[in-house]
Amino acid sequence: MKKLTLPSLLVLIIFISSCSTPSYFVPAATGNDVSYLPKPMGSDSIKVKNYISASLAGLDLPYGSGSIDMGFLNFSRGHTFKNINIAYGAYGFAGETSYDSEYNKQNAITELDGKSVFGGGLRTSIGYYDNAGNAEFRILSWENALSFENGSYSTFRKKMKGLNDPNVISSTKTTLYTTGIASEITWHTKSNYNNQFAIRLFYGFTPGLNKSLQNSSTMYTANGGSFSSSFYFKLKKLYGIIDIGASKGGTGKLSLGYSF
Repeated sequence: MKKLTLPSLLVLIIFISSCSTPSYFVPAATGNDVSYLPKPMGSDSIKVKNYISASLAGLDLPYGSGSIDMGFLNFSRGHTFKNINIAYGAYGFAGETSYDSEYNKQNAITELDGKSVFGGGLRTSIGYYDNAGNAEFRILSWENALSFENGSYSTFRKKMKGLNDPNVISSTKTTLYTTGIASEITWHTKSNYNNQFAIRLFYGFTPGLNKSLQNSSTMYTANGGSFSSSFYFKLKKLYGIIDIGASKGGTGKLSLGYSF
């Protein structure tokens, strides 16, 4: 076996360091499409409630490829029956992409800056729960989201895909269906049933998204699903939700709303 000399080792190091990480562009709603859907507790006197909220959300694209900042408007309706709860709703979103040019990456990324994003979608949740004192264990829920995207960012992603550049990974999908399971614990304070809190974990996947990111020029394949955690609090009729997740990039969302 040929011995690796110092000059050849230096050449190898230079070659490896010159290999840039790919630019990575996914649909804007990725990771923010499935979100916490509030539902009445079994201990509530009213078993059907409406929820309306506004959200600030962000998606950090992989490999420092940029970010997407969005605002959401959400409406949902929750029903609670004996050991079963369901929720369904709709949402709209709008925002734009950005890139911090101080990193001086390749043109594919710097072209990302200022692209518009808008769209909407539907969400559903159905699950089984059990009571234990002032707590409610929502043991298993099936959750779904269907989203539609438009704007110059989706046009940009199609353009990047058409380049077939080994350093550009881009999905052309503008319709996303995400499905998965969640588990949650929610509870109310002993002094006031209207003050409620919840912690939820979700894991799911978006069929077709990984395949849409495959790049034949680099034999690149995408893997993995979508994970998120949520914290919910309700004080009388006002409520808030913090969603943090990881899908194809990191996601975060803060929602404030009113129930009636």
